[in-house]
Amino acid sequence: MYKNVQKAFEQVLCRMPEKDFREATKNLILMALHEGALGQVMHFPKMPRFRVMQLTVPENIPFKVLKYLIAHELGHALQKRNWKPSDKNKLEADADKTAAEWGFPATKEIKAYIGAHRQHFKKAAEK
Repeated sequence: MYKNVQKAFEQVLCRMPEKDFREATKNLILMALHEGALGQVMHFPKMPRFRVMQLTVPENIPFKVLKYLIAHELGHALQKRNWKPSDKNKLEADADKTAAEWGFPATKEIKAYIGAHRQHFKKAAEK
């Protein structure tokens, strides 16, 4: 599993324009394991140079989904702020657009995997 994660990060990071790479990875701390979500980026307004990216990497995650997930979350890192209710789906759409620009679009297969993952955790939370 580790080798796949490493390979996916390499492929995404190598496709990013240099300017985006420098901005997205500057003072970025990567963490794994966030129950119920595949990815999340947290910005800290009082410490603008600090952000944390969390990834959940299920053992059976398809490689295309993993690369998309990494690109999508790095797209959030470029946004420089956290989500707020007035954003609705804008930040997600922007992160998808960035991932697609880097060559990792949210295909039907990827959306289906993410939807099934969310449903799994929604059902588990209802128990």
